[in-house]
Amino acid sequence: MFVAAVLAFCCGIALQAFWRLPAAPLVFATLGAVVAIPFLFRWGKSCALLTLAAFLLCGAARLAFLEMGQAAPDDGREALYEGIVVESSPRVKVLSLSGPAAWKGMRVAFPSAADLDVSQTVRVFGKIRPLVPAFRNPGSISWKWLRKLEGVGYEIKGKVLSATQGNDPVAYVRRYFKQNIERAGAPRADILKALTIGDRTAIPQGTNDLFLHTGTSHVLAVSGFNVGVISGFFFLLARAAFRRVRRFRLGGQDRRYAALVTIPFPFVFMLVAGAGVSVIRATIMITVFMLALFLQRKTHFYNTLALAALAILLVYPHSLLTPSFQLTFMSLLFIVICMGRLSPVLAKIKSRILRWSSSTVLTTAAATLGTAPIVLYYFYGINPLSLLHNLITVPLMGVCATTLGLVGMLHPWGRPLLVLAGYVTQANVALLHALDVGYLYPLIRPGFSEIALYYGLVTALLYVDRKPVAALLFCVVMPLCALQVCADYRIRFNTGLCIHFIDVGAGDAALIEAPGGLRILIDGGGFPGSDFDMGKQVIAPFLLYRKVRTLDYVINTHPHADHIGGLRYIMQHFRVSHLVTSGFFPQERAFLALVDAARIRGVPHLIWKQGDGIDSGNFRMTALYPARDSRWDNLNDASLVFRVRLGETTFLLPADITTGVEEHLVLSGVPLKSDVLKLPHHGSGSSNSFAFIYAVRPRLGVLSGAAGAIKNLPSTDALQRYEALSIPILRTDTQGLIEVRSDGSGIGWKTYGGR
Repeated sequence: MFVAAVLAFCCGIALQAFWRLPAAPLVFATLGAVVAIPFLFRWGKSCALLTLAAFLLCGAARLAFLEMGQAAPDDGREALYEGIVVESSPRVKVLSLSGPAAWKGMRVAFPSAADLDVSQTVRVFGKIRPLVPAFRNPGSISWKWLRKLEGVGYEIKGKVLSATQGNDPVAYVRRYFKQNIERAGAPRADILKALTIGDRTAIPQGTNDLFLHTGTSHVLAVSGFNVGVISGFFFLLARAAFRRVRRFRLGGQDRRYAALVTIPFPFVFMLVAGAGVSVIRATIMITVFMLALFLQRKTHFYNTLALAALAILLVYPHSLLTPSFQLTFMSLLFIVICMGRLSPVLAKIKSRILRWSSSTVLTTAAATLGTAPIVLYYFYGINPLSLLHNLITVPLMGVCATTLGLVGMLHPWGRPLLVLAGYVTQANVALLHALDVGYLYPLIRPGFSEIALYYGLVTALLYVDRKPVAALLFCVVMPLCALQVCADYRIRFNTGLCIHFIDVGAGDAALIEAPGGLRILIDGGGFPGSDFDMGKQVIAPFLLYRKVRTLDYVINTHPHADHIGGLRYIMQHFRVSHLVTSGFFPQERAFLALVDAARIRGVPHLIWKQGDGIDSGNFRMTALYPARDSRWDNLNDASLVFRVRLGETTFLLPADITTGVEEHLVLSGVPLKSDVLKLPHHGSGSSNSFAFIYAVRPRLGVLSGAAGAIKNLPSTDALQRYEALSIPILRTDTQGLIEVRSDGSGIGWKTYGGR
């Protein structure tokens, strides 16, 4: 019953996260359900159902409670802010503000790569604004959305003026350990800090990618394994001390009191290591286990696991939606389930070494089996050889280097141990470089229904020897799997047309899914002068959500950064049949990099002009511009302009052309009348002329851009022209991804303005 109640609590958090129920009615409903439980105590089933409902409402109310205190005054002016760093990552810090007075106590995000530690007091000069989720496309979760669930409703854009160390004793201990590691001069001190105190800020991206590709990135995170090493170490020391006392040794009490003495140590380590989800979970479970040893009682694994989850979610309810929470609990759950089923087989192995080796391999395989769909969902790739990589990395880094590092950092004379741990880590990294093979990326991203079917199928196969489970497998799970395969096939080889205008901020990107499985990507967004990889962070996740790994055409309308930025990554990692551009632009570095990536992958580069395009059955995509003898003064006027037709419905995609090209198209007599128009140049006033809009006469306009990112985009005057002609406008900056569908006779649309 307790496990079911915790699951109901989780459902309540998810319900509130995705649908955002009003806080006041939710609190009253929760109180009503809790008060009513004692009155239904005599009716067992009714009381049980009400209890589950109460836990569900409590989960929703807990998350809603975090959102209640986010409103604060915002005059839009720059000011001086002071606060304490309460969370720190390489790109984003979270500050608890102490000034100005109007913002005191508020938690705000501070996007910055500055080297700031937790507990430092910082002064920042900048502008504060509401935290608005970006890139609202289905299949991806914005970090800003997660922060809002956490109770962080604002962000500061500015620069650090000063940073001073705080007086927090936990932070002082962390600094002491960090300095010991850095002063030791050990190789790979960056990794040692991650293994011991959870500080991953100094690890290069290439090293992070190496561990991700080999399926060993979990070793870099301070996890339950580290807590187990600490607890086991102090338990053995305490037991050895108690065994020296004759009264404890003869009475068999050394084990009991050693367990009691051990309990504080994992809590101290949890605070020093940053209190991550896996560390909290392990600390709670080890504490329960040690208390059971002291009280001489047996522990119930599932109740203990549920207790750990409930404790974490009461403090950090938003963590339910993070990969760290999901991975740490699913891996442990599947290890216990699988090893429980295989324990009779392992018990028959007489050799202790062989039994231990088999147990290690099977444990790693069980964790991989349990986390595979979650890994695919968040990271879009998996390594089938990760079992081999973990058999090397877990003993070397997880046991040897971590133990040496933990002991070596405790006192100033631990330098030899830290240096030895560094050499072990360095050797492990070298081995991983040599064995960095087998990583499969990108792989299609499973949906929620597919993940549920996966777990249902795997669990049913593990217990298939039980008749009810076998019946459920063949009568329910397998038919549902077949239906899911049929549904995915129908989506892949549809007979209609769907154009997805992807939310890429101020840029442009659109995915066309045409009849017969034809897939076309037009532009890839991007930010001028930024190292943000739009292809990796935004375009690729959406393509994999749509189960697209092969693109028949990747088209760059013109090589401005906000159109070409994400295409190089797509060209390097996806199967692409053709690259299409409007010309050759040797002065543009991003363009040359894209063409070079296509050459390396053996992708033909086509230059299209007016009249070129795709003709496939009832689907036609034709370039209306540029003409073969066109000359232009700016890159915007070099844009490819497409008219897409399916049956009787048409779409006009004019990229960033200006009024000069619009006038040329109107006077040239090419067919412009279309049902859907993507507004030229993000709704600019130097485009969207009245004559052009009137010539197209669309039933729907789509604006791809971000208000305020570039001055005067979109233009108020341009939008008023559409309003004067009663043309509705859908906008990616306010409504997220825009999906427009056609069956050849009519159009329909859908927007994704949530996360």
